[in-house]
Amino acid sequence: MSSLSNVLMINRDDLMKWTGMGGSVDTTKLLPHIMTATDIHVQPILGTQLLDKCRELVRDDELGDAGNEVYEDLVLNYITPVLVYYTMWDMLPFLSFQIENGGLFTHTSENANSADEPQMQMIIKKFKDKGESYGRELSRFLCDNTDDYPELFTNTGDDIPPSYRQTFQGVVWGK
Repeated sequence: MSSLSNVLMINRDDLMKWTGMGGSVDTTKLLPHIMTATDIHVQPILGTQLLDKCRELVRDDELGDAGNEVYEDLVLNYITPVLVYYTMWDMLPFLSFQIENGGLFTHTSENANSADEPQMQMIIKKFKDKGESYGRELSRFLCDNTDDYPELFTNTGDDIPPSYRQTFQGVVWGK
C-alpha cells in the first residue's frame, strides 16, 4: 500500500455540494468510505502511479501550481465526481449503523422516518449508476489525453496498472 494512501482527494464539503448530503453527517463516518472508493474504484482506472501523483499534489497543496494544470483538471473535473458518488454508494448502507464494544447498533432520528429497504436500494443504485457513469467519463478522458499523464505507463511490481478492459473493448493498458 502506498505511503500516500491516507491522502484524500475529496472531503465532506464535496459530498455535500455534489449530493445534497446533510451537514450533520459525522466526518469520521465518511473517511473510510472515501478511502475505499479511492482504492476500489479510482485506482483501477488511474493506476497506482497516477493516483499517487495526484495524491502527492493534493497533499503538498500544489494542485493549482503552474505546470500542474492537467492534474488539477483531472482531479477536480474527473476524479472528484467518481469519488463522490462511489463514496456515497459505499457509505449509505452503513450510515445508520454504529459498531461499538457492545455490538452493532442502529441509529434512528427523533424527527425523521428511516427509508424502507426498497427506497434505500433505489437511492444506493442511483449513486452506483452515477459513479459508473463518471468512471466511464474519466476513462474516456484518460484515453484521449494519455500524453498529459506519463504515470499511466510507469506502474511496476505490485502497482495496479490502469485497465480499461471493461469500458473500452479492445483497449487494455497495463500487464
